Amino acid sequence: MASPRWATVVVRGFICSLILVAVGCGQGQTGAQKFNEDEAKAQKEELLKKYPVSPPDTPEQVLEKEAKIDETLPQVYELLEAAKQDPKKADEAVELSMSLLTQVPGHRAAKVAYCKAQLAAFFANEPTDENGNVIDEFEFNMAVAIRSACLEIDRLQETFEDLSEEEKQLCQEVYFNRARLDGLYPDGSDTGLFNAAINKLMSAGFQDAERLKSEPRFQPYFTNPETASVLKAALAKIEASGQDDGNK
Repeated sequence: MASPRWATVVVRGFICSLILVAVGCGQGQTGAQKFNEDEAKAQKEELLKKYPVSPPDTPEQVLEKEAKIDETLPQVYELLEAAKQDPKKADEAVELSMSLLTQVPGHRAAKVAYCKAQLAAFFANEPTDENGNVIDEFEFNMAVAIRSACLEIDRLQETFEDLSEEEKQLCQEVYFNRARLDGLYPDGSDTGLFNAAINKLMSAGFQDAERLKSEPRFQPYFTNPETASVLKAALAKIEASGQDDGNK
């Protein structure tokens, strides 16, 4: 049974999405869905009035919710496995993992499951036409999915310093694909966002130079003066790390 505060939490999650989309999607991006900032602000204010802040849970309530999350998490991974054959299942995994995470926002395993679900949703919304271009109608969903994953993966790193290898790999996948999103619009994207994604990728311990060099969507950025230095610095860091390992 979902938390009695579920409606409030869902709406607040929706509000975050509104803000996220308003400030991050569609700016300078051909074919991307636009979102009116004033409209987002009005919706946010209306929803906040309708769903006021609820009192915090007691320790007993938190423990009860954590137990329920642990019991339900396998269902998220079952949906993610099913999404390999049926991409629509990725949306179900996002919805279920979000319902768990919003009950206990600091739950580590729920954060990981949510990020994995959003990453799966990003891939599920990445079909291409005969020319290899992403179909316009799916671009908005891709952007929301990967940006949502980035927000939560940032929180994961801020909250937990002792990331496992699996969690570090997840961080890398999220940041790599965040950069790939900008690669859809090399002539109109915010190069600062691309550089930030690459820097976060490297901070997460990324070591695959060949993948970085061969990603088709990154090619224009290797010749763009605003981004080339960041990519070259990333490759140099990987090369230096390989040399250091060889000298040990």
